[in-house]
Amino acid sequence: METLINYRKSAMPKIPEYDVAVTGSGAGGGAVAGTLAREGFHVLLIEKGGPVQSPSHAMDAIARYYAHAGYHSVFGNILCSIPTGICLGGTTAINSGTCLKTPPPLLGRWQVASQGRFQTGEFEIYLDQAWQRLRAKKVPDRLMSPSCKIILHGARASGFPHAGPLERAEHGCQGAGRCCFVCPNQAKMTSVKAFLEDGNGVVPNVMKRAQLIHLERPDGSNKKLTLGLRDLDNNTIIKIRCRILVLACGALATPYFVRRYRLGPRPGRAGNNLSIHPAAKLFGLFDAPVNGWQGVPQAAGFQNNAQEDIRYEGVYTPPELAALTMPLESHKLRYWMDRYSQVATFGFMIKDSSRGRVRYPMGQDYPIVLYNMNLPDQHLMKRSALTLANIFLASGAKKVVLPLNSPSNILPRENLGATHSNWSPRRMQMMAFHPLGTCAMGSVVDENLQIEPGIYIGDGSVIPESLGVNPQITIYAFALRLARHLAKKLRDA
Repeated sequence: METLINYRKSAMPKIPEYDVAVTGSGAGGGAVAGTLAREGFHVLLIEKGGPVQSPSHAMDAIARYYAHAGYHSVFGNILCSIPTGICLGGTTAINSGTCLKTPPPLLGRWQVASQGRFQTGEFEIYLDQAWQRLRAKKVPDRLMSPSCKIILHGARASGFPHAGPLERAEHGCQGAGRCCFVCPNQAKMTSVKAFLEDGNGVVPNVMKRAQLIHLERPDGSNKKLTLGLRDLDNNTIIKIRCRILVLACGALATPYFVRRYRLGPRPGRAGNNLSIHPAAKLFGLFDAPVNGWQGVPQAAGFQNNAQEDIRYEGVYTPPELAALTMPLESHKLRYWMDRYSQVATFGFMIKDSSRGRVRYPMGQDYPIVLYNMNLPDQHLMKRSALTLANIFLASGAKKVVLPLNSPSNILPRENLGATHSNWSPRRMQMMAFHPLGTCAMGSVVDENLQIEPGIYIGDGSVIPESLGVNPQITIYAFALRLARHLAKKLRDA
């Protein structure tokens, strides 16, 4: 982090001026700010959180670096939390680092919908650039977690021949197993490492622990945007001016500004069209020790080519979290926790066709997420869970805990092939890690991600639909494409 320029708030000029101000330092904001700074523009990056350090316990990481301490839940017919990062690097500091490119059919659909203004071939160039910048590579066998190795064996035996290692953004990974709780070896390629650190000192100005609270459009006497920023450390207000503003606070936060300041021709659409990739995990108990904390947790994955709306990916839940999140209680929970070294975990997510929305009756700090899962997605969740349960049993598990809040949620080995009928959306135990689409391209922003002159959006909210794959590479690519567009615009001006 020492290469970042830390803005001294107390020594700021009266009204500093910038070419570009970017709110949010995640995959979108970090890539836009870092790229434009390298192009020679005067850039200010505004981040609500602070720098990260790897704590000794997962719970400490969640309390410090997860928005709302990880308890940001949806209202609707499901029980589901949506963890996002609030720190320098945003969610890239607390994600698994998994890299999957945008499915080509989606790119083709976006090109058709935009009448050719969005070009598939051009976007693929930015996907490749993001891939190289993140140093994405397959997880080597020596770093793969034991849980992943066990489930891969069962998956291949169960008709998933292409099950194998995933590709991740890392440089120097040692398999510490703490990707989602801040890598202790700083090996994960976050937006900070990939775009905001530069050995030559060419980085944006970074204002940490600050929040955008006011926006004034240009008027007759002032040709620039005027922003009001709150210094969260001492609760003072700072004004700045910029030629261009890029909102990149994430799909749950960015729509607030669009709705609050009536940005663009269709501000009422902001916050709609929310997709989340509903996900769940299963626990399997084996005869021999698994020691699932060793190695990369999300090292492997697979997909049924006949059912592309479902992805299966590795996961590991530390015991201090498992004791809180396993859908068990009393003596059953104690039984599993006493044998946790023999427990393997694996998860899945679906490409949801349900859509939610986000609103702000209590202001920008407390978004309310509304999401009701439709019947097709409910069936996908059930099918995914039962398929994975049978893969666990085929891998040698004695018992499997299904993601159900139900007294009959433990599937024994002798029930291989069971279908389990006690299923409803309110019983499913889920999480969702990929909120997208709330300021969608073609609906809220145009194909250049502009919402109105001088104001752009550069985060996962612009992705028009559920991807069905981990979205960070897609978000980075949109950000790099936006940065190139803004660099040209600024030079032409």
